[in-house]
Amino acid sequence: MKPLVAAAVAVFASGCLAYNDDCQALIDNPNERVAFVARGTEVFLDRPNARHANNAVAQAAADAFVWVFNSAEGNARVDFGLINGGAVRDQGACVLRSILREGPLTRGVLGEILPFENPVRVVDLSEQEVFEVLELSVSRLFAAPTPITSPSGAFLQVSREVSMEVDCSRLPNARVTALRIGGQTVTRGSFRPFPATKYRVAMPGFILAGNDGYTVLAGKGDDPARNPAQAPRFGGVDSRITMAYLIQSDFNQNVENGLRVDTNRVRFVNCSVPTRPVQ
Repeated sequence: MKPLVAAAVAVFASGCLAYNDDCQALIDNPNERVAFVARGTEVFLDRPNARHANNAVAQAAADAFVWVFNSAEGNARVDFGLINGGAVRDQGACVLRSILREGPLTRGVLGEILPFENPVRVVDLSEQEVFEVLELSVSRLFAAPTPITSPSGAFLQVSREVSMEVDCSRLPNARVTALRIGGQTVTRGSFRPFPATKYRVAMPGFILAGNDGYTVLAGKGDDPARNPAQAPRFGGVDSRITMAYLIQSDFNQNVENGLRVDTNRVRFVNCSVPTRPVQ
């Protein structure tokens, strides 16, 4: 194998999308701080913790998707945001980074954690469709005490507007036992009709296209009745939107106010619990 080809294969295998001779992420100002990880906190980036538990970085990304639309003029207000757990990676440009410890988080590191530059889009969904999406998100979670093996990247991290309870002892499509969006309860089986009641949801274009099994979303990004739109700033992609959001957030003020996981967004009942990764 020629050296150049071998290098390209090595980069692909490591999960890197871009690199340079100094082994730095190809991001403007990679050493600039975007946030702190809170004092006394660790953020776990391995697959079980990104795809089977609430994750502080992914939650910040979901919040950022809401912020980028709601802070721009001329946009219909977004109700909540989603990001698939598979978008979060522990494979950096040079090292495996399974744990973020307390202290500064830089643009370069965040770019490695969110490496795919997924476009962020928004569409209107019905209550029933929202429930279907969230049920699919948790359908492949493991019931306790089953070991977590090959967790699904389809698991969705949710923005702060969402609070839900998931019971992994139940069959798939019946696991979401409680759901509140924007302080309002959404009741299974009593869904209000669309478009009189609708939720404007921001998410990566990857899942809006129907990938990771989200066939309920396929085509809605091209349906004028769903008012689809692209994120208006920061290149419209997940990592850069998240960087911009974090820089201006309270998470970037000091280590006491830094990133920490919000366990109230998804509450897990009878579900297997990921362990601390080894690094």
